[in-house]
Amino acid sequence: MAGSAKRAALAHAGRAFVLALLIGLVLTGGVEWSRLRQERDRMGYIASAVGAETYEFLLSEMSKTRVLEAYLLQTGGDYSDFERVSHVLLREAYVRNVLFAPGGTVEGVFPLEGNEGVLGLDMYGEGAGNLEARAAIEKEELYIAGPFPLIQGGLGIAGRLPVFLTDEQGRRYFWGIVSVTLDFPEALEGNSLTRINEQGYACRIWRVNPDDGQKQVILETEQPLPEGAETVDHQQALFNSVWTVSLAPLKPWYLHTGLWLGAAVSLLVALLAAAGVYYAGRLRQLQEERSQRAIQQLQEQLEQEQGNMLLSQIRSHFFYHTLNALQALIVLKPEAAYKMAGDFARYLRFSLDSVTADGGIGSFREELRAVRAYADINQQQLGDRLHMVYQVPDVDFPIPLLTIQPIVENAILHGIKPKVGGGTVTLTLEELPDHWQVTVTDDGTGFDLETVRSGGSIGLENVRRRMARFPGSRMQITSAPGSGTQVTLVYGKQGKNEGDPG
Repeated sequence: MAGSAKRAALAHAGRAFVLALLIGLVLTGGVEWSRLRQERDRMGYIASAVGAETYEFLLSEMSKTRVLEAYLLQTGGDYSDFERVSHVLLREAYVRNVLFAPGGTVEGVFPLEGNEGVLGLDMYGEGAGNLEARAAIEKEELYIAGPFPLIQGGLGIAGRLPVFLTDEQGRRYFWGIVSVTLDFPEALEGNSLTRINEQGYACRIWRVNPDDGQKQVILETEQPLPEGAETVDHQQALFNSVWTVSLAPLKPWYLHTGLWLGAAVSLLVALLAAAGVYYAGRLRQLQEERSQRAIQQLQEQLEQEQGNMLLSQIRSHFFYHTLNALQALIVLKPEAAYKMAGDFARYLRFSLDSVTADGGIGSFREELRAVRAYADINQQQLGDRLHMVYQVPDVDFPIPLLTIQPIVENAILHGIKPKVGGGTVTLTLEELPDHWQVTVTDDGTGFDLETVRSGGSIGLENVRRRMARFPGSRMQITSAPGSGTQVTLVYGKQGKNEGDPG
């Protein structure tokens, strides 16, 4: 009989293990799939941002060709005196030159020094960048060429703009080409590409070179794209040229820590579930009466006043949200989960200690630790929407328990969380001759004091009652809808030295 009961317990445990493992793996797979989708969305955003940044920079530099065009329109095609104003367009070190090519042949280049080799260049002939020049003339539009080797040495990016003037009879005719040449890669240094590796991605900007039809790498992060990696591509149009921004994770999906951590947690949970089912079955079969007595004792204990006090002080919704956040962070951000678990334990310890505290009096320093733990947990959930500022010297003194923490909790839950964009909660401590003054200020939604007084806020009334039992202590609230809230807590000194809370 005993052997049959043991085999039944093992069978139940085996089924529980398989079921828990399957559920865990499905959840892990779902989380990983969601992470991959979010990662691709993020890469698409980064790629488009890099493309837009590159376009904005080149737009600023290529607009100099419009300045050259305007100069020729004003002078009727005469650039002989252009050197007098050329420094305005050449002030950036990466601008190699600006040039004038009447009829398509370069006759004027500024500055001349170091660029003598480009004089006489026929843009109708063969050579890097000339295909774009001829296309610019044909379509009468600004074209960007490059990067390509420059005649005078080095690499460059050039903007080719055809200029059309009007003769004395009002007839429009092709004057020639103006161009601005930028040194490469100097012109694009400082691009946000340098920071992409820090975010866990690799990036490459490339184009199809019209001279040979081959892929040409323009810029790439220090850690290049992994071989064979699946990329997210963004094509950026740049003055009749197309540059492609490609992004890929530095680490393949199957090496992601969260995936293996999720699988390990699933296995651990499955083992724990199997063990729990097994021992629960054995206890049920072998010690049913004893278990019933233990359950009855637990129920009686829960009905005692101390249990009720504890439940009234620890909000169930806070437990729920914190445990849910921990469950997600264990998979996605293990280090953050580790910290949140520590904060939650610190908060629980303070709440438990406050139940049995002698006379309801505790230490300011301990309550401040609980406040920080509570705020850090909420900061994990709210992110940049919650900012905490502490202006507190390193002192300690006795205070009524659970008077500061509920005020900070109210500021976060009812002031900052409902506010679009979040806000800041500031906690300050000031020592005065006969009392300590703690001020909790938030720039949240605020509230109408008369409405709260008539409706009765249980949390604030509890704090007020605790303060009233402590000689020389009081609470003052200032608030209005839309202008935040300030709560001032005054604690009378009881003739105790700093550092002596008891």
